[in-house]
Amino acid sequence: MSQKKTGNTATYLLTKQTDQLPDINRVKVVIVGVDVAVTIAILFKRLATELVLIDTNEKLAKETAEDISHAGGCLGNPKIVGTKDYSAARDAAVCVITTGGKQHDDQQQSTLLNQNFDLFKYIIPNVCKYAPNCILIIVSKPVDILSFAAMKLSGFPPNRVIGLGTFLDSCKFQYYISEQLGVSPSSIQALVIGENSSNSVPVWSAVSLMGVKLKDINKDIGNKIDPEGWNIIHDKVINIDDELIKNKGYPSWGVGICVGEIVDAVIRNTCVCMTVSTYIKGCKHGYEKDIFMSLPCIIGKNGVQSKIRHPYTDEEQSKLIKSSKSIYELQKTILDQLE
Repeated sequence: MSQKKTGNTATYLLTKQTDQLPDINRVKVVIVGVDVAVTIAILFKRLATELVLIDTNEKLAKETAEDISHAGGCLGNPKIVGTKDYSAARDAAVCVITTGGKQHDDQQQSTLLNQNFDLFKYIIPNVCKYAPNCILIIVSKPVDILSFAAMKLSGFPPNRVIGLGTFLDSCKFQYYISEQLGVSPSSIQALVIGENSSNSVPVWSAVSLMGVKLKDINKDIGNKIDPEGWNIIHDKVINIDDELIKNKGYPSWGVGICVGEIVDAVIRNTCVCMTVSTYIKGCKHGYEKDIFMSLPCIIGKNGVQSKIRHPYTDEEQSKLIKSSKSIYELQKTILDQLE
């Protein structure tokens, strides 16, 4: 006769568990706004032991969390939660803000700003109430102005607010240059700075392949008089989003992957250099206004750990001032609400 089993399956199957010690390796990442591309990018890098999706559409947040959780065994077994309750952000290490309207074809930046800023006035204080020590990563557009707003609304020091900025633009720039040369994108050093818009600034003086600057070979590279026509690459960088918006609604996967890289730099303290939107006090690049804009920054556990001083050409400096002015002109429309 078989021995009679007592208790439930778990107590029969498992021996007595040891007392649980505090989990000092627990890492919580919060995403405000259901963004599948950002979520997947973070989970595939296995950066979070707990990932929380917060959205006013609680049903969508819960069902997205449930859907992804089904394959959690392939993602390092994270806890994935969907909710509308901001208290779920408690003690998060990183909070990514993706919520708000997405830019549509021909939509005015001011319209998008007003729409998303109204959301930020509620979202940012609620997130920071429960995660007062987190790093804020801003993805919502217009990203430079909303990053500035997030810093003001949160009361966080500037280093702990990071805008996605021109990071993806730099990746596109790198990609299109690599196509032209017939080499891998990772072999190219290239950056785009300034405003996340058509006023972004391609830094042709820094473009290089394994340390060889392209400008040393073609002194007019990137200029209108460039006989090789390299200047059309920046046109591709700033126009491709319009094509993607027209054809697929929103350019999501590149954004998600770049956000994953920023989160990775913070969580693992990798101190990598990225062109993210960061606070410039009295804008030391020629325009004496406090703004957020993209510059090459070192990203680590403290957020923006430092900025890189780059010897820009006079032309690049002039374009950067124009970019700064464009940011401030839009930003000043909400300044009275941030006092």
